[in-house]
Amino acid sequence: MSDEREDFEPGAEQPLDLSAFEAAAPPPGFADRVVAKVRAEQRPAPKRTRWVAAGAGIAAAAAALVLLRARGAPSIGETVAEERTDVAIGTRAKAVLEPGAKVQWHGDDVVQSRGDVFYRVEPGATFRVHTPAGEVDVRGTCFAVKVRGEEMQKRDVKAGAIGAAISTLAFVAVYEGKVGVSYANDSLVLSAGESAKLGGGKVERSGTPAEGERAFASAAEQSADDVPLAKANENLAAQVSEYKKRLELVATKKSELEAELAKAEAKLAGAQDGAVPRTRSEYDLDQSDWAELAKQGQVKFRVPCLMKGGWTPNASQLDKLGLAPGDAQTMKEAYERSYQRVWKEIRPMCQTALGSSADAVDKIGPQSCMHLVYDIASTTDPEAAAEAHTAAAEIRAGLRPMPGPNERVHPVTKMFLVLTGELPQFEADLAKSLGPEEAHRIAFSDTICRSDDRWGGGKKREPEKRP
Repeated sequence: MSDEREDFEPGAEQPLDLSAFEAAAPPPGFADRVVAKVRAEQRPAPKRTRWVAAGAGIAAAAAALVLLRARGAPSIGETVAEERTDVAIGTRAKAVLEPGAKVQWHGDDVVQSRGDVFYRVEPGATFRVHTPAGEVDVRGTCFAVKVRGEEMQKRDVKAGAIGAAISTLAFVAVYEGKVGVSYANDSLVLSAGESAKLGGGKVERSGTPAEGERAFASAAEQSADDVPLAKANENLAAQVSEYKKRLELVATKKSELEAELAKAEAKLAGAQDGAVPRTRSEYDLDQSDWAELAKQGQVKFRVPCLMKGGWTPNASQLDKLGLAPGDAQTMKEAYERSYQRVWKEIRPMCQTALGSSADAVDKIGPQSCMHLVYDIASTTDPEAAAEAHTAAAEIRAGLRPMPGPNERVHPVTKMFLVLTGELPQFEADLAKSLGPEEAHRIAFSDTICRSDDRWGGGKKREPEKRP
């Protein structure tokens, strides 16, 4: 028997290199073209009366952020923008402030007391933006925050003064990643293409960024009698359309480039080996894959880490997986159920093979028991064990029928059927909370804690020579 295994358990012991998380950049020259076009279209706005009206939209802000580089940016600072201003906040965040916006920061803790700001934050620990109307928590994304109402001092914003929360409105729009918004015990998570309004001590989902902008502009206009700064936003509704057009341009160009890249990669792979390139994970196996493995007398599978109590992804792993903080519990529970399913089947086989007590087997654990069951069976009857090994691959290939519930099955075949059938059950558990597409993506992600195994040692034979 040959056993080639790779165990992966992402965690704190594996330092996260934040420099590896480069933001997806537009195509070459795109930023220059967007900025040039914006400048050509700009018209000067009356001083002190239009601090959001003139200039570029979110797409231009994104282009500016592509050009901005945080080199030696201070970890503590404050900026009040008299014109559109690019700011590096530490080494992870970049922001574009529209005229009239004010931000103060200390590390990854930012207070935005007024105005409109577009942020891009690289993945890492929590990055928090405090506003008079509520909090915004991110770990790597692109989003915009707009504040209307009475300005508060930094200490008041972080203390969450009730009077200001009622008289101030904030708007949050998410363009990449996920963002948490909250006030007191009221909170929700926004994904890309969603927005929310904060104010009056409440957090409300607002639909798409464009829909949210319209609702926010209306609400800000209604409260403008008591908030002088809100009167400066008469052109906000007009900018919504421009933002949308420019964002759609970026999204369309990105999709086109991704499609072209996929075609080029497919052609390159085909030119190198003459075969159709594989687009699935090597452990995402269909019946044809299993038939090929059966020819070689091999079994191949991925199982989630078999850990009693389950595995909980940390903040950086959740971010890489594109999951919200609340999804950590979903992952933990799915891992725990996976462990219970597998151990329920492997444990008695291990106990029978060793002739040991249940307590002794529990100390050995699932991973060691897999090898012991196989090795003892191979020592007792090598021919039968090799046949049982290949039989498992042929069952998965549909070349043999699946054993019935009361049918006597060789322990090697039974063990491999348990292990090769676990990932689909794990994926089904995740799908209940995350949906089938997300569950499938996560199950085959290299970020999760898993064991990837390839076992050789079965009988090699062509399909037509099988019993």
